[in-house]
Amino acid sequence: MTDDPHPEDLLGAYAVDACAATEVATVAEHTADCPHCAAEGTRLTEAAHWLGVLTARRPPDALRSRVLEAARAARPAREPEVGQLLDPYARQVAAFDRLLAGLEPDQWRLPTAKYENVGALVTHLTASDGLVADDLGVPAGSTAEPQVRRRWRAQADALLREVATGGPRLLERQVRLAGKAPVRRPLREALVQRTFETWIHADDLRTTLRLPSDPPRPDQLAGIAGFALVLLPGAIDAAGRGRPGQVRLVLTGPGGTEHLVALSALRSGPPQGAVAEVVVPLVRFCRLLAGRVSVPESGAEIRGDSGAATDFLEVAATLGCD
Repeated sequence: MTDDPHPEDLLGAYAVDACAATEVATVAEHTADCPHCAAEGTRLTEAAHWLGVLTARRPPDALRSRVLEAARAARPAREPEVGQLLDPYARQVAAFDRLLAGLEPDQWRLPTAKYENVGALVTHLTASDGLVADDLGVPAGSTAEPQVRRRWRAQADALLREVATGGPRLLERQVRLAGKAPVRRPLREALVQRTFETWIHADDLRTTLRLPSDPPRPDQLAGIAGFALVLLPGAIDAAGRGRPGQVRLVLTGPGGTEHLVALSALRSGPPQGAVAEVVVPLVRFCRLLAGRVSVPESGAEIRGDSGAATDFLEVAATLGCD
């Protein structure tokens, strides 16, 4: 007998990002196979967002400490970094699976952005997820599984469970990233990439089905951009375009931030300062990273050294996982 709550009882906490890491995986797995709970979770999430907009007001100064004290007495403190990384990935997995579950048999043969059909896209995503799963010792899905959707989802759920139970130390594990070049990075970065790629491929399918785009939250988009910018100086060198100096990247819109990004990971010496400034909406920059929009389509505004800025953007557009 267990005292663990049922997934249905966690929907309210899930809607306001108050679940522990293991509970996030439990709810995401359950809602993928339960349309009723999936709809209820969406309704609660939307209600939480509206309540936050309509009724937000400054609480009394002492309220925060009292609430936190009571919460910690009722249940152990969650592992914040694990939850912050797992929750976006779990939500993207559940959202993509809902799209796949609604497909008619003939729709699986529809072409997507860069793949022959939907089945090929899901097979590719399974292989990308499999790099991380394999490095963590997560059992691979059965190759005899007749449905590519089921094989992908089983592996994603196993990966979510492994990370949820592994705790913060597991986030330091070096694992392979998906992409054109073999790169190993800490698991915390790989989870951001898994969120990124799952969202992009879900949006590929939405485009095929003529559905509106559904990007992650602005703070999660900012995390995706930050992950890519860590890799970008080395990618610029690998493309033979490294040079002294930096680009000031101004990401606009909700979640927007500013970054100074080196134009080489190899050229040592004191910083040369920003030789160019690039201003671009955050969500478009993330789509550029995925190769879903070209440099001209991104709407980026360039000031200063246009050659350096163009190299920066063109190499950024190669960082996708296709």
